[in-house]
Amino acid sequence: MATGLVSFLTFLLGLLLGNWLAIGRDKRKEFNEAGSPIRGWLLRAKDSPDPYSRWPTDQEIDRFVHCLMPWQRSRFLAHLETYRSLHQSVQVQDGAGQVSYSDDTGIRYELGELFRYTRPR
Repeated sequence: MATGLVSFLTFLLGLLLGNWLAIGRDKRKEFNEAGSPIRGWLLRAKDSPDPYSRWPTDQEIDRFVHCLMPWQRSRFLAHLETYRSLHQSVQVQDGAGQVSYSDDTGIRYELGELFRYTRPR
């Protein structure tokens, strides 16, 4: 009787633990796939901020934000909005029509803050 009970409890524990670990693996995989385009954009922009860089689409951003923890979502979106406003406000155009940043310190800071959220899991 005791052997059967131990076998059943071991089977049940293995089933629950295996399911929990599989769900965690799937969530990590989904997060890494969603974060890949955002991380690529941030890596390109972090090295040399460029007013002409291609932004991720709204779909890519939404998919990534959905994968973040609830307490991280609002902070990520706040940093993204700050980055967008800085991106527009510090642009200057020279006599030849070339657009560049007057000061990219704030932009680099916000890119670094955004970059922290995209670390692969």
